[in-house]
Amino acid sequence: MSDLQEKFKKIIDDLDKNIENKKDLEYIKTQVYNISILFMDELDKIAELNMDKMNRLIVKHKELNTRMQQMESTIKQIEDDIYLNDDEDIGFEVICPYCNTEFEVDMNDEIKSEIKCPECNNVIELDWNQDDEGCSGHCCECDGCEDSSEEDEDM
Repeated sequence: MSDLQEKFKKIIDDLDKNIENKKDLEYIKTQVYNISILFMDELDKIAELNMDKMNRLIVKHKELNTRMQQMESTIKQIEDDIYLNDDEDIGFEVICPYCNTEFEVDMNDEIKSEIKCPECNNVIELDWNQDDEGCSGHCCECDGCEDSSEEDEDM
């Protein structure tokens, strides 16, 4: 028997011992039972409300987990697009100026200054503009290098 039931039984036994009028005793017992039922009903309602809240929280938690996984997946895709992995090949396409063959060149470990065309076997010199400072005249931000316009005026 639970502690609550034992205490309830003890109260009823105490009433039986201390009230001599049977009619009054029955009335008091009935009222005590009614009060206990009211309390139990209220406790059941509170438990049901709490269970409903818990169920809503569980559903919300699942939704948030799903959204979090989608966000993590999106962030992972963005990271994969932005950052190179160590095992990823870095390559670019080259068009041979001699035979117009288009081919891809892998640049993993070092920057190459020249490559060989796989079609015509001519050596193609690559200019990375590492020594040049300023505009090359081919950027999208201007129509040419300011230095070149000054040279045109001098001529």
